Amino acid sequence: MLRIVIACGSGIATSETVVGSVKSFLEDHSVKGVEVEATDFKQLASVLPNYDIYVWLAKPTPEIHDICKKEGIPEVNGVDILTGSKGDKTYLELVNAMMKLRSNA
Repeated sequence: MLRIVIACGSGIATSETVVGSVKSFLEDHSVKGVEVEATDFKQLASVLPNYDIYVWLAKPTPEIHDICKKEGIPEVNGVDILTGSKGDKTYLELVNAMMKLRSNA
């Protein structure tokens, strides 16, 4: 099971909105075996190693970049999913990251 975490810089409501969008996308394309969750940015550093893909809505800090690099966690800019602008490009990045992780499993 692939695990995706979504976090923004303030609270969790915006992240939950994007979680819903990503879940809908996955369901619409019959993608199974993926768990999508939101987390508070303040907790992200401690929970990030438990996930396979990080979708960010606020620019990641150097600490978050370092964790992603160390753990091999792809970072996907999710702002376009939130705004609806160029969302297809972002979903393609997300799908490519999932395919790469699944092929390495």
